[in-house]
Amino acid sequence: MRSYLQEPVAQALPDASLVTIDKQHYYRQFLHGYYQFDCGVGEGVIRSSKFYIPEGSVYNQPTVFIGVPGGSNPWEFMVDSGWKELSDQYGLYLVLMEAKDEKGWNNDKEDLDYLNALNNDLAVRPMFCSFQANFYAVAYGDCADAVGAQSRMMPRAYAALALLGTKGMTEEEVRTLQASPSRVEGISLSEVQWPVWLGFAGKDEAARRMIGYYRHSNHSMESPVEDGSRMIWHPQKGGTVDEHWCAKVVADFGPWNAWVGREYSEAILTELFDGIYRYPGTNNGALRQAGNIYQRGFKKFSADVWGGYYADRRDTYRREWYVYVPESAPTDRELPALFVFHGAGGSGDEIADRIGWSYVADQYGFMIIMPTASEPNEVRSISGLKTNNIFRAMWNTGYPQPERPEDIRFLDFLYQWLTGHYPVDKSRVYGSGQSSGGMMSWACAAYRPDYFAAVAPFSARHTDIEAVERGEKERPAVQGSLIPIIANLGCCDSAFKGGFTQAEKLVDHWCNRYGLTKKWADYSYMDGGKNCSFKEGLVTHYIFETEDHVPMLHLTETDTKAHATWPSECEYVWNEFMAKFTKDPETKELYYEGKKIGII
Repeated sequence: MRSYLQEPVAQALPDASLVTIDKQHYYRQFLHGYYQFDCGVGEGVIRSSKFYIPEGSVYNQPTVFIGVPGGSNPWEFMVDSGWKELSDQYGLYLVLMEAKDEKGWNNDKEDLDYLNALNNDLAVRPMFCSFQANFYAVAYGDCADAVGAQSRMMPRAYAALALLGTKGMTEEEVRTLQASPSRVEGISLSEVQWPVWLGFAGKDEAARRMIGYYRHSNHSMESPVEDGSRMIWHPQKGGTVDEHWCAKVVADFGPWNAWVGREYSEAILTELFDGIYRYPGTNNGALRQAGNIYQRGFKKFSADVWGGYYADRRDTYRREWYVYVPESAPTDRELPALFVFHGAGGSGDEIADRIGWSYVADQYGFMIIMPTASEPNEVRSISGLKTNNIFRAMWNTGYPQPERPEDIRFLDFLYQWLTGHYPVDKSRVYGSGQSSGGMMSWACAAYRPDYFAAVAPFSARHTDIEAVERGEKERPAVQGSLIPIIANLGCCDSAFKGGFTQAEKLVDHWCNRYGLTKKWADYSYMDGGKNCSFKEGLVTHYIFETEDHVPMLHLTETDTKAHATWPSECEYVWNEFMAKFTKDPETKELYYEGKKIGII
């Protein structure tokens, strides 16, 4: 039945400078409704798109890009296809991709440039908090082949896609993709996994060729499972902890407009998109199947926490955090606990799966706590857009501000809360995080060393980068107990280029503090391991020890890795570093492999 809902006028996005913070609903997505978004494609070229944000949604929810077929009204199509109702039910963000004009989609360079520009704009959060790891696309009719061509050339664009009305692939396109290198050395574009739902008019050669292309990319089983008119090829068993073989190929046959409706859209959402993420990993992204965190036992908590700026405590914020105690954790003794800090724009509900600490917790039976950072209310100009960093939660490792709580104070609250509510082994509390969360991990070592037996910052080489960017001095470290650190940077990290070549001050601070036998200048960095402690596979190691050979500082650089953390790295950090250190919760004395570390 056709919808008779009146189409609303698409609103303009608000001015980024007029955004305000709601301290009692600190992480709620305050925009909701139907919005116009003018996407800048090139010099003087603007293409139209629409956003739909449901009321009551929260940050970092799945974003579904809907390719509206030519000649269709975006609002009416969103309603008729069932995606608006699904958005309202599940809290999805919707992005409606529109044809240039009434003639429809041409699947030409102009269309592909628009699709890429729109994808890039959503990655920087244009006035709402979308999250690139859970971008998905479903394209209908004449838009299907445009989105198909775009995605095959841009592996990180989406985690999964549905192409309903595709005409298939030509031999020339398949050969071109097989010969085209991806952004990861040694991997062609045709070798990138794609969870995909394909809708064809018939079973012609172009359709069979496209099915074969995706089956090869996805390591599919030989024989499909039939489900009515659909054929489903599941992946073979394989993959690694860093990238799962989890990409299905679903093929259906019939007229695409028969698939425009809520029931079919919900099948795509629940059977293909749900639980599939394309995490940063390498420059192609890392496809993994994570599943629903609540069904796995994650618990969400919140409390009013003083920000620390006003003595009368008017700056009290409703802060959130998550706790995960895996089924593998023993119930007859106290448990090690790991604080996991997300990166800028992330949140506590996504970080443990994204960087892999939930997998390691499952394997080794320790608990993790994952808080969500504070939000700076400041205009951000990026990629030609003006947005606001309120949609980009990041850790304030410095002092409190009038509209910005001090996150070290939040850490104090969480440490007391966790040890008061869970059976925590206080001698085995650790910290780790990525990007902004990596800086928070450095800050744990600098400002709260007594809490932790060891910390592991990833993708970070500052303690207080916001102070550095303002031209101010970083908050000075406190004089506390010994704190061992293992830190990692990716060699393909575009946010922190050059690995540890630019970390002399940070490295030598810790070397001097503990009187370690080597300094930053004793090694060379980002040169393939020519002057290092050792190189193992893709990872180059630089170890700074005490005279008793205790590795108080251990740096690693990982080849091919982007601004990301791999689960295999977390497992290495746990087994080869963290698990070897304990700290007496009373005396604050540090132990390495059961032996007390003497005064350094």
